[in-house]
Amino acid sequence: MVAILVLAATSWGGYRWWETNRPARTQTNLILHTVTRGDFVHEITERGEIKSAGVTEIRSQVKTKNTPGVAILRVIPEGTQVQPGDFLVELDSSALEADRTSQQIVVNTSQALVIEARNVYETAVIALREYQDGTYAQERQTIESEIFVAEENLNRAKEYYEYSKKLASKGYVNQLQLEADQFAVEKSGKELEAAHTKLKVLDDFTKAKMVKQLNSDILISKAKWEAEKNSLDLEQQKLHDLEQQIADCTIVAPRAGTVVYAHQRDRRGQADFIVEEGALVRERQTILMLPDPGSMEVELTINESLVQYVQPDMPAMIVPVGLDGREFTGSVKSVNQYAEPSGWRKANVKEYLALIRIDQKAADSTASSDLRAGMTVSVTIQCDQVADALQVPVQAVYAYGNKYYCFVFGLGGWAARPVTCGPTNDKFFVIEQGLHESDRVAMDPRRALAYVTLPPLPPEQRQQAVPQRSMPDRLSRLGARAPNGSQNPKGPRAPKGQAATPTRQRKAS
Repeated sequence: MVAILVLAATSWGGYRWWETNRPARTQTNLILHTVTRGDFVHEITERGEIKSAGVTEIRSQVKTKNTPGVAILRVIPEGTQVQPGDFLVELDSSALEADRTSQQIVVNTSQALVIEARNVYETAVIALREYQDGTYAQERQTIESEIFVAEENLNRAKEYYEYSKKLASKGYVNQLQLEADQFAVEKSGKELEAAHTKLKVLDDFTKAKMVKQLNSDILISKAKWEAEKNSLDLEQQKLHDLEQQIADCTIVAPRAGTVVYAHQRDRRGQADFIVEEGALVRERQTILMLPDPGSMEVELTINESLVQYVQPDMPAMIVPVGLDGREFTGSVKSVNQYAEPSGWRKANVKEYLALIRIDQKAADSTASSDLRAGMTVSVTIQCDQVADALQVPVQAVYAYGNKYYCFVFGLGGWAARPVTCGPTNDKFFVIEQGLHESDRVAMDPRRALAYVTLPPLPPEQRQQAVPQRSMPDRLSRLGARAPNGSQNPKGPRAPKGQAATPTRQRKAS
């Protein structure tokens, strides 16, 4: 009996000692999560805007020259269904009409100058023919007549002189008369020689000079005529352009579609251009858009922390706002490789543009006429899906060096298990190795650091880790109180030699 009593007392004392020291190893006041299996779905939900893949932009073709723009006089209401040839926009053409009137006067003046230049040219051509076939021939005939008369006078003077010499030898004519007859011969010879010289000058010099001068007049007058014709063509082209500009002030629909105003906003979100009557439109500026209802797509931006999970051809679910939750199926069409420009308000936020195509068959079967360009939609992209996957919350995964750990609580106390993480979303990690179903893990691994032992880190990884204390510990050191007003006890500290907590725990975005 004594032995039994001693054995019982010893057992009871040992049990009380074990029970006293047991809470540090087998009891916990931390929040635990039981590991379960389930279908893992990684989805990204963003808001976007419906746009048409085949948009016909209605632009202003009116040249603004040195003016800020052309005012809109009339514009068709937004959302109107139009057919080819229907009226869309009327722009102010009063200034162009005044320019057309002035240009018409310039064209008329230029036409008169062309007619005048043509007449001068034709006159020059006639003058050349007149000289060659008329004036030159007439002057030559005149000179030839003078030569003929001079030859006849010379022959007659010679006969008189010979006859006078015979009479002088018989004494019937004195010496003075003989000298007069000899002078007459010499004079007739000089006149004949002058007539031949005059004919030579006419043939060799006067004709060539006149023909050259007249040909020059023809070339000059023709050049002036061509210049005036070119000027007329330019002025007529200006007049045609003005008439075309006036015609372009009335814009009609090139094809059927729904009218959408092409409002423009700056990076601050302020209205830069609003389509309305009286607004000034620049040359080549888009005024309206006619989306093609048969090819709709969604344009949205994805944050840089999520864009790595989005790939082309991933399925997507599109839910337009204002259609009573009606859903449309689609897929990712493209994702830009470079971030979109951001304003000063979001200088540190990078977003990437993505296009989501809408399944046309699904749209047709669900009244696609309700889909309109500019509608806001909610797009859910299914990035990954794992059936019957082992999952834990993202806050239960502790990043330590280049590995991940989960702190498991069981009958034997706490244990730090290395885990291999698979796909993740903003709520859960898929655990590929390291845990089993029904394991209980700490939801706040940092508070459980005092109960587990982690392997030492290499020096290069230890330098990247920054010791962190829990919030109650930091508040306690500062003499502060917890948010509920109670004094915060000192939190658990890691044992000496244990690696510090990394700078931040990795969480999936």
